[in-house]
Amino acid sequence: MDVLLYKFTSHRLIVGSILVFSGASAASVDILPSQQGFSGLIFTPNAQTLETGRGSAAFGQGVPYRGSIAELDSWYVNAGVLPHLEVGGRIVTKTYNCNTYFESDCGIRDLSASAKFQLPYLEDLAGFNLAFGAQDIGGAASNFDAYFVVADTEIDAFNLRLSGGYGKSDLSLGVLDGPFAGAEWQPFDFVQLAGEYDAQEFNAAVRVMTPRDMLPYGAQVAAQYQLYSGHDNQDQTLWGVSASVPFFGDTFTRQKYSDIKPDSTSQVTTELSKSEASSLTQLIGKLEQEGFVNIRVGSNLNTLVVALENKRYQHNTMDGAGVALGIISAHAGEGVFSELPGVTGRAQNVELILIQNKIPMLAINTELNCYREFLENGSKCTQTQFANHDLVAKLEQTTWRYETTNDGFGYSELIFSPVMNYAVATEYGFFDYSIGLGTNLYTPLWKGAAIDVRHILPIANSDDYDDGYFEYDALENEVDRALVHQAFRLPLDTMTLFSAGLIRSDYYGGQNETQWYSQSGMHNLGFEVGYFEEKDSIDVDARTPLLAHYRLSVAQWNWQMLVEGGEFWGGDQGVRATTSHWLGDTRLDASYLNSESEQFVTLNVSIPFTVWRGMKPDYLTVRGVSEWNFGVQTRVGESHNQLNTGLGQTANNYHNLDRQYLNRSRLNPNYFERNTLRLRNAYLRYLDEVVYE
Repeated sequence: MDVLLYKFTSHRLIVGSILVFSGASAASVDILPSQQGFSGLIFTPNAQTLETGRGSAAFGQGVPYRGSIAELDSWYVNAGVLPHLEVGGRIVTKTYNCNTYFESDCGIRDLSASAKFQLPYLEDLAGFNLAFGAQDIGGAASNFDAYFVVADTEIDAFNLRLSGGYGKSDLSLGVLDGPFAGAEWQPFDFVQLAGEYDAQEFNAAVRVMTPRDMLPYGAQVAAQYQLYSGHDNQDQTLWGVSASVPFFGDTFTRQKYSDIKPDSTSQVTTELSKSEASSLTQLIGKLEQEGFVNIRVGSNLNTLVVALENKRYQHNTMDGAGVALGIISAHAGEGVFSELPGVTGRAQNVELILIQNKIPMLAINTELNCYREFLENGSKCTQTQFANHDLVAKLEQTTWRYETTNDGFGYSELIFSPVMNYAVATEYGFFDYSIGLGTNLYTPLWKGAAIDVRHILPIANSDDYDDGYFEYDALENEVDRALVHQAFRLPLDTMTLFSAGLIRSDYYGGQNETQWYSQSGMHNLGFEVGYFEEKDSIDVDARTPLLAHYRLSVAQWNWQMLVEGGEFWGGDQGVRATTSHWLGDTRLDASYLNSESEQFVTLNVSIPFTVWRGMKPDYLTVRGVSEWNFGVQTRVGESHNQLNTGLGQTANNYHNLDRQYLNRSRLNPNYFERNTLRLRNAYLRYLDEVVYE
């Protein structure tokens, strides 16, 4: 009893000393992860959610489990995927390499998901927030089920957030099972105190964090340590560390670059002042100097027409378009328009046609005086329009003054990327892996044609990939892909791609992929069909994937829904639904698969794994991949969680229509109209990093 009294008193002294030295401060209350992972205090949530486009990763020790605060590790990632919606995944484990099938003291190893939704507009109307949430959603073997509703309000004068709610949970010790309440007080911008009643006992913790805007790219790191807990049976003192950062390109898409770098506005003004003194030759020279290929310049109906291909800005085709439009705005004045036959009038209309492997994909039409104002001050240019139809006719109707400058024929790309086979939070280990380096040689030939060869060099394996359960899935030193592609643009806004050769290391054959997009880009229909035979065996049945899909793209929500069904690579038949949330150039996917009467949920993150502005294209250009994926899968609808043996797989050629031609399914008028700010940001960043570096 004396020890407990001393412990409690010492913690009170720590808290008191912080209070004494706190004084008044202008800090507001930061949103930090709880020991459960979701945004909150220690074990309880508040009604806050992560800012849209922000991701967080946390590690903590101490989890309510089997009658105690157990000595377990908790790994957690979450993200603000939509306004007021936060989702995440969590792994709780005692051991990391222990095989639970053969060893009895491995302890728990659990993979689960959580979500929290905050009601919008309520704070403005009522002065408080209200949120609903759940953790350990839908897993086959649930250990941490919890559901809650919580309200909170902030007292700005004291930098204090008060929260309270009701939960229903299966957590040990009755945590979050009943009414709960808490307070978060942030006397300084680098320290926060949290105290709560978790439905059974009181807990308190101190948090220290980096002040906002201290670290580059909007990152923040934080640490939490337990000051007091009323739970007597504690095997572990609670502590945790976390880091959060905006996703790839999210800030770049949502926020004006001139707000981040104020000097960029004067740089734009300086560049645009050159427009009247420039000639057509200078314009083409600047586009060629920046690395655009297959450049054509002409006129059509009082409009300057520029067609070109971007091979340098691989995060997003929109960046290449923004840089090209900026260069045209700065080097196409009255002098340039006077050189074009048939162009009359004072309006400086321009049409930029984006091509990919010499196939036209999207047209951007604008008036340059209007667009220059947009570049200078960010005010929307209403005369900017986007179209993805009748592009072949636009090219045919143009009178070309310069034909195909800087032809990209044979401009090979050597694309490096990490390659991984892995298993997360299984009975065999926390993370089993086979890691290698993928080296992909991609060489465009004539219009729509290309050669695509990839070699894999193994680098490292975990034990279970060396000589354990996953041994047969370990990467090998081999060429796993050697294909010839031929794409065509068909009438009625349709594209098709034929591919033939070696895929998946062991299969020879071919496939066709065909897609149709509506004129806005909101709706997409497509199918893929293939036939592949294993090269070393005549007894194994051929692979005959046949899949059809429908995709709905809602750019104003940065959201897509894909439904596909048919026969998958392994011969299993089923349906998969995938909801995708775009946060800049990061895509978060959640998929539900029902195949051969088995059901799985997969969470995936997709990012560009290359620099924003790559090498200037030449006969050999080195770069990273524009899309790299990492996902985890769990079985649902069953009482067990046995490993998936390959259901729902596809041929999944890297150079398919979505990635190679359609900007990861974003090259459409709907997406460009909702993200025009990125066109300006790309040009300002280009000036900041290249012209005025």
